[in-house]
This record gives sequence, C-alpha cells and structure tokens, in this order.
Amino acid sequence: MKINDFCNMQELSSITRNWSKLTGLKVDITDTEGNVIATSMDSSQDAADPGFSENEDENSESAFTRHASVELKIRDEVIGTVTVTNPDESDADYSVVMPLIDSLLNGYISNQYYVYANDKVLSRLSDGIKETNGLVKKVISSTNTLKGIQKRQKIVAINASIEAARVGQAGRGFAVVAEEVKKLSDASSEANDKIERVVNQIRDVVSTLSLDKDDNA
Repeated sequence: MKINDFCNMQELSSITRNWSKLTGLKVDITDTEGNVIATSMDSSQDAADPGFSENEDENSESAFTRHASVELKIRDEVIGTVTVTNPDESDADYSVVMPLIDSLLNGYISNQYYVYANDKVLSRLSDGIKETNGLVKKVISSTNTLKGIQKRQKIVAINASIEAARVGQAGRGFAVVAEEVKKLSDASSEANDKIERVVNQIRDVVSTLSLDKDDNA
C-alpha cells in the first residue's frame, strides 16, 4: 500500500509546511521505498542546509545532522516514515516534538485511508445492489413465464376432464391423467407464489440499501 494511492498529497505537504513554520523544524515524509513524497522545505531551502546527512549518527552534536523519525502506519502496516530535522544550531526537544507530529500525521493519514476505503466499499455495495436488482428482474420474468405455463396446464386439464366425461367409461384413464395435470399445475402455482414472495422480500431489502432509488426494480 502506498500513501499516494489514497492520501491528498497537496494537503499532506501543506500540513508539513505549516508544522515547519510553527516549530522551525524540517519535516520529510518518505514512502517504503525511501522516496521523499512530501517535505516542509523546497529544494532551494534544502540546498541551504550544508552538512545535513541522514546517514550520520543521530546522537551527533552537529545541529545539521540531528534528527528523529516515526513510522506512518495503517492497521499495523508501515507505509512510510516521518523524519524531523533541526536545520539550525538551536536544540530541539524531540521527546515533545515527535509524539505530536506522530499523532498529527498518523491521524491525518488514517482518516484519509478510511475515507478512501469507505468509498470503495460503498462503490462495491452500489454495484452489488444493481446486480441484485438485475437478477431479481430475471427471476420475476421467469416466474411470469411459469404463470403462463400454469394457466395453459389448467386449461388442458379442464378440457381433458370435459372430454373424459363426454366419452364415459372409455375415458376413465384419460380423466386420471387430467387430474394429475391439474394437481401438478396447482403445486407449481403454489411454488411460484412462494418464489414471488421471497423475490419481493429481497427487492424490499435491496431497496432499503440502495444509494439510488431510481435503480430499484
């Protein structure tokens, strides 16, 4: 995960610059690959810091090499580092400064991430609702088709019963078949009604979740 993927980098840079103005300390934010992605001072100011070296010992007495760092994390995953440097010869109390910058930047980045993550979840939810609505429409279309078949089955059963009665004893076997067709039609009708009730319940639930009421079936 990269900070640039979800964070407003312009706002992040603005925060570091404002922090630098208030404290007189330089702030650099690097990603997990060591690339500086936000800094409180532009390149001309960096050039005015002769003797600064991140590779020198943190405990050095040189004002240009003294710095401290904290990690930027999202759900315990390190996604970057904040390095605070004292650019002049005055001492900086890092025991006070670092917890503050840690809380400020980690809080901001966490907020940015959860806004980004929530947007993705809502987008997937919206897509899922639209897909569900499409499936509901298909089921409704299928149940309407079944209703048409059931009506024809009943008509066939009625006509068969009439013909069986007309021919008397000779049509007894035909009458039995007609009765079974009628029972099958009734059973299909009952099953179809149950499916329709379930589909309507699903549609009602989807309707309550939908972000766009115009998308409902």
